[in-house]
Amino acid sequence: MTLSPAPSPRARHGRALPIVLVVLLGGLLAAGAWPRLAQSRAREAEREQANTAPTVFTERVRTDTTSVPLELPASLAGLHETPVFARANGFVRSVRVDIGSVVRAGDTLLLLDMPEVREQARQAAAVAEQTEASAALARATLTRWQSLAKQGVVTPQELDERQAQAAVAEANMRAAQANAANLREVLRFGALLAPFSGVVTARGVDVGALVVAGAAATARPLLTIVQTDTLRVMLQVPQSAAVRLRPGMKARVQIRELQDSTVSGIVVRTVSGIVVRTAGAFDPVTRTLLTEVHVPNRERRLLPGMFAQVAFTVPSAGPSLRIPAIALIVRGEGTLVARVVNDSVQLVPVTLGRDFGTTLEVLDGVKPGDALVVNPAESLSDGLKVRAVARGGGKTPGK
Repeated sequence: MTLSPAPSPRARHGRALPIVLVVLLGGLLAAGAWPRLAQSRAREAEREQANTAPTVFTERVRTDTTSVPLELPASLAGLHETPVFARANGFVRSVRVDIGSVVRAGDTLLLLDMPEVREQARQAAAVAEQTEASAALARATLTRWQSLAKQGVVTPQELDERQAQAAVAEANMRAAQANAANLREVLRFGALLAPFSGVVTARGVDVGALVVAGAAATARPLLTIVQTDTLRVMLQVPQSAAVRLRPGMKARVQIRELQDSTVSGIVVRTVSGIVVRTAGAFDPVTRTLLTEVHVPNRERRLLPGMFAQVAFTVPSAGPSLRIPAIALIVRGEGTLVARVVNDSVQLVPVTLGRDFGTTLEVLDGVKPGDALVVNPAESLSDGLKVRAVARGGGKTPGK
């Protein structure tokens, strides 16, 4: 048996070369086809995404009849505030109060020295004594003449003259007494008294100053007193709320920097007040109603002139439509909302009413139960197919 010789290394290498070339060619083909396959898959995914309806979140239009909160700026003022003027000429002898002094009704504020009036009062008193003596003599004389007339000694004409003289003397006496009483009253004006309990907020005189009676345009008040145990809170209420504002309604007056609760890092004091009265007519320029609220201030923590925020709860005028503020779309064509009907978007113009912060009042354009898109995208267009999901979960609206 003859054995065939073993293949040489060169022959084995020649047979393996085609296999290597085939494998290499296949690898090159696969490397070139892989990017095209990835691009094809990406395009397919884009087509599927474009054909899929976008998901939007919706909220329903609701009817609301709850009371409306209203917060307005205001300023505090004293319940009564008056400047004090002199009622007689004189020099300031002493001042018993100063700014910040707490006074009670009837307390002496300052004293005036009035030497001219004092001398006039003495003279008037002397004149009154003279006229009283003359009147007494006239009465005695008339009595004697009446006795003589009964005896027929004097004529009726003479008796009438004596009666007239007695009447004149009586009138002179009353006039002199009235003048003396008037000057005594003027002397009493030398002591200026507090007309009501309060705080002295201004002082315009000092000891020795000459003051003139009256409150002429050029006259300066001696003192100013403000009653602070109850304060007025004056504010302007807009027409939309003023028509439902009534005396007796409660109000919350918030004052900054006085203690109590903290709002946004700022210390705020809240005081309860009551609506006392309104002006009864709107300001034709601002269309607001001047309203007065009274707040107690027995501790005198609140000061006239302070700035405050007044919060009311105004009764609702009737059912109103409310939409979330984040559903509003503002574009060149006006204010719109996106309503979802049968999985399709409808851009609807709306007429807005009052702004309640997170919600808005709508006067026209939608009806209760309409599903509105919240946080609508800029690309949202009329007729766009969408998949609507109720905000916060629940049944999908718009079906």
